[in-house]
Amino acid sequence: MTTSRSSALQNTALFAGGALAGAGLYSLARSLIAPKKDAASGAAPVEAAPAVAAEPAAGEPALDAQAAPGPDFIPPQDTDDLYNECGVMGIPYEARSQLPPVDELATHMDLEHAQPSLPAQTAAHATFDEPILINTLLAVELLAYAHSDVVFSYESAASGGFGAYCEAQERAATENGAERTGAKVFSMQARAGAGAAVAGFLLGEGTASAPVTATRAPATVLVNAQGFQAMGPALAGIDAESRRRLVVHVSSASQTTSDDLAVTNDYAATLATAALLGDAGFEVVLSSTRAEAVECAHYAYTREARQPLVHIFDGAFSGSEVGRTVVPGTRAPAAKAPAPFAYTGPSAPESVLVLPNGSLALAARALLVSLPAALRGKIGVVSVRTLYPWRAAELRSVFPQSVKCVRVVEEAYTPMGGALYAQLLESSLSGELGAARVQSVVLAPGEELSAVAWHQLLAAAAESTAPLSLPKVFAKKEDAKLLDLLSLSSAQLVTFVGSDKGVSTAAAPLLADWLFRGNASLSVRLLTRYDNYHASGAVRADLVLSERTSEIPMPVLTRNGASHVVVVSDPGAILKGYAALDAVRDNGTVLFNATNWTPEDVDAALFAADKQLLAKRNVSVFVVDAAHVAEQLVSRTGADGKGKAGAASPSAAELAPSVLAAAVVNAAAASPKNALASRLPQLVPVATRASGALAAEAHEHTASVDTSAYANASDENAERAEQRVSRLAYNSFTPAASAEPESSRAVVRASWAFAAWQLLFREAYALENHALRPDLPEKTYDVTVSVNKRLTPLEYDRNLFHMELDTRGTGLKYEVGEALGVHGWNDDEEVASFIRWSGYNPEEIVSTPSVTHPGEFESRTVYQTLQQNLDIFGKPPKSFFEALGKAVASKDEERWLRFISSGEGASTFKKLSEDETVTYVDVLHMFPTARVSIDWLVQNVELIKPRHYSIASAQVAVGDSVHLLIVTVDWMTPRGSMRYGQCTRYLSRLAPGTKVTVSIKPSVMKLPPLETQPIIMAGLGTGAAPFRAFLQARAHQRAQGKEVGPMYYYFGSRHQSAEYLYGEELEAYLSDGLLTHLGLAFSRDQAKKVYIQHKIKEDGRQLTAFLAPELGEETSKSEQIAAALDEEGKKGVFTLCGPVWPVPDIQEALVGAFMERGWTKEQAEARIESLKDEERYVLEVY
Repeated sequence: MTTSRSSALQNTALFAGGALAGAGLYSLARSLIAPKKDAASGAAPVEAAPAVAAEPAAGEPALDAQAAPGPDFIPPQDTDDLYNECGVMGIPYEARSQLPPVDELATHMDLEHAQPSLPAQTAAHATFDEPILINTLLAVELLAYAHSDVVFSYESAASGGFGAYCEAQERAATENGAERTGAKVFSMQARAGAGAAVAGFLLGEGTASAPVTATRAPATVLVNAQGFQAMGPALAGIDAESRRRLVVHVSSASQTTSDDLAVTNDYAATLATAALLGDAGFEVVLSSTRAEAVECAHYAYTREARQPLVHIFDGAFSGSEVGRTVVPGTRAPAAKAPAPFAYTGPSAPESVLVLPNGSLALAARALLVSLPAALRGKIGVVSVRTLYPWRAAELRSVFPQSVKCVRVVEEAYTPMGGALYAQLLESSLSGELGAARVQSVVLAPGEELSAVAWHQLLAAAAESTAPLSLPKVFAKKEDAKLLDLLSLSSAQLVTFVGSDKGVSTAAAPLLADWLFRGNASLSVRLLTRYDNYHASGAVRADLVLSERTSEIPMPVLTRNGASHVVVVSDPGAILKGYAALDAVRDNGTVLFNATNWTPEDVDAALFAADKQLLAKRNVSVFVVDAAHVAEQLVSRTGADGKGKAGAASPSAAELAPSVLAAAVVNAAAASPKNALASRLPQLVPVATRASGALAAEAHEHTASVDTSAYANASDENAERAEQRVSRLAYNSFTPAASAEPESSRAVVRASWAFAAWQLLFREAYALENHALRPDLPEKTYDVTVSVNKRLTPLEYDRNLFHMELDTRGTGLKYEVGEALGVHGWNDDEEVASFIRWSGYNPEEIVSTPSVTHPGEFESRTVYQTLQQNLDIFGKPPKSFFEALGKAVASKDEERWLRFISSGEGASTFKKLSEDETVTYVDVLHMFPTARVSIDWLVQNVELIKPRHYSIASAQVAVGDSVHLLIVTVDWMTPRGSMRYGQCTRYLSRLAPGTKVTVSIKPSVMKLPPLETQPIIMAGLGTGAAPFRAFLQARAHQRAQGKEVGPMYYYFGSRHQSAEYLYGEELEAYLSDGLLTHLGLAFSRDQAKKVYIQHKIKEDGRQLTAFLAPELGEETSKSEQIAAALDEEGKKGVFTLCGPVWPVPDIQEALVGAFMERGWTKEQAEARIESLKDEERYVLEVY
């Protein structure tokens, strides 16, 4: 028989999943990978693992090579004691080679993350007067920065980066001493009265550093829809002379028009504010496409008229679109004023739609062609490009004479219409529009119509001149036959979908750059949209290429079923909630990019619905592992991006996008029926595509997937497949990771020198000298163990111990009933063993972002991090298996991790988590090809949480001390491995004099407000702790001469001889009269088990009198009720602390006691509920 360690892992995982043959495979797998036995003793030697693993000898098989069982083979045995020397599934604790060390003398860290950017002409290298690949926002910024004296940038991060270039130039000039090449830039906040700073600047003739003069260049404002709306009144109040050189560029993009934070254009806000400014004398121009936005921006700075101008452009779509653009330089000829109106449609229509120039007008113009011929001749579209000053006569000249009905389609806050309708209505009433009737069609703020909805609206407007009701128009269930606008414009579409942390974010703009640089006449357009809430952050990037320039909006072109090529990266996460393959067209191509995926993995991972769609549309399917190919390239050339030899060479992460882009070209070329098959390879010259080695590797590792059986695919997950969304949401301009503060993402390895540097310059690093645990949000104290005493006999199988902690000098104060949080450490020996196995340097420094102090870093050694912070011996969640699946080198391991983290692997995960209770360390041993770094662990392993224990003392009685009652938690797994509670084991081993970090946590368990109120206490096992504090507090009150109420105490445990916790104290309190009644239930001291609910039932008559004083017998009922209302001190309180399992039985005992007093069950249960509301029935269970 031949096998390998990967196949052994596969067999053991079958066992974990509950396969019938699992037990035999498990024993066999463990025997194949067990260490050699010592010849003399027959026992496997246990030695400290070496820090560096030895290289295999010449001719020795590698880790996953096939090898026959040799001397290492150990036959399966009935009593197998290898479990504790091997991982939970039998993987040996082999030491790994040490990680490359950091520079020991490095005193600084590079904490910056390189954000994905367009690998073409970026802002730093942008040039004027020649074609560059750039997005609209940046093109407008370049013009503003070059032509202005001062720029006010309002919250660029919330505007898709609109203003970020100008802000960066200002930082370079002020912080780095770079030469200023453009305007002075002020970074502003968008809030109420946002325009006051601009008004103050202009009215006050600038600032000392930037005075306003008559000959100065314009002052520019860069703002989004919400900021523009906030600053409108302030701008309108500036006098005509002061504002005449003001230019305001408004990105209409917004995320505030809907609850789901969708990115849309808020024309309701922008046009309402524009109307206010227009009435005050501002010129207002609107643009819809990338080219129009650049033309309008150029016009704003080169026009002869000295009048303030507002330029509103589509910031959500056209503004975020990257494409071939020529940005005019400062010496370019002056731009002509945009035509105030633009008409699209037939020569003699009956109706026209009038829309503000923007995304709405662009979509309406593009979809006119999809109307049936009979309707196409009846309707046209007018785009309003200049809203102020209003030119009604020119508008009428644009209308064909045949127009009878004018419908104004716009977003507005009221159903009556908005700013554009007001202008048209005034022109109509004055007779300037002739006999044409004017109607209003109102869309909600930010409402984006789909291509089908536009088709319905255009058809309804063409069919009749009667007023339109949008709900009725959209309610029609007619199938809209939309034309293939991509084919009509001879364009091709490549769609990238994936995790926004993956290679798709960089691969799409890289391919766009190749196409741009290789073809001077090719139109290249790229729109990237981010969904921050799907799959922990997803991205969709659509790349359209065409021989001629097209103004068709990207949302119309990129609807489902249109893409010639669909590239899905990280499909395991993406396809779970998103039907990404719906985007592909007939005879299209799909390329999956995933770690360790083969064609067989594609078949196993797809839903049956996806397979059937691929078969129906005759799609060619390919798979590639771009990251693996990039790693092979780096390994082969010896350039790893580190050290002097490879300092200028790209890393594997930097090469992966190029590999994926090259794989797209290869996949398209290998799809004979795809429209791109004969075009894309020729469009992307080899010189711009990649080096020969990269292209060859990408071609070799792009594998075809057999889809012949997909048409008949079926599975049990049809319902899950139907629940997926058909399109990713568009709710962010940036990846999810970049939306977080920079400090919350970086984890950096450093040397001792960095820590020393921080100590030397503690003021600069704002070190907290006296903070015990600055990483924790709660206040912590450093207390000292004074007593650690076992309460149960040594021969007893449970270790319950009493601990006293000295709090002198710490300032720790606590109330009766509160809990003490203990911040335990992992076991020293286990941590040291894990460090040796992992190959980490225990003295190396790890700097992690602070949770409680954003922007700050916390520096610890590797050993300290693993001992005191990371819960590496805790239970990992399913997300850890998913993350580890991306870090393993073995395909077998990656498959199993993907299976365990999926819904199909729920039973396997449950067995591992609940039965075997595997830890993070166990999982790492189970999958030995996962070579994870310490910074990876910091990002993927949860922190050690404080364990809270009820305080067993009253501070008024014990002074500067706090007492705990704890039971050591340990258990045996089904396969014989001992497990221990992390914190109880830590505490049980602490000797007197040891320091412990603790914190205080409030609790629901409290003394009654009045000393005379009766207390009923029910404690099980260590649940006795808070009641010891109750008794001490009441004893202290009585010692002060106060009258205290009755105290009934019910305690339950297994054996009186072993677990009568604090029994001597209880007997003393009972003899002294402080404790009124003591009900003891030792469940295993007699043949018939007795629990505290039985004792409570025996005393039910008296207990119900405490909980319902009106049930007393000495007086009349009316007198009892009056006494109960007058004397709060007689209202008893019931408290319980312990495990949750007896709670129903205890409540049933109390309900039964009430029923014996004549109440119905409903009355009794209602009283229990009212006691809960009054905080007189308090449970603290676990």
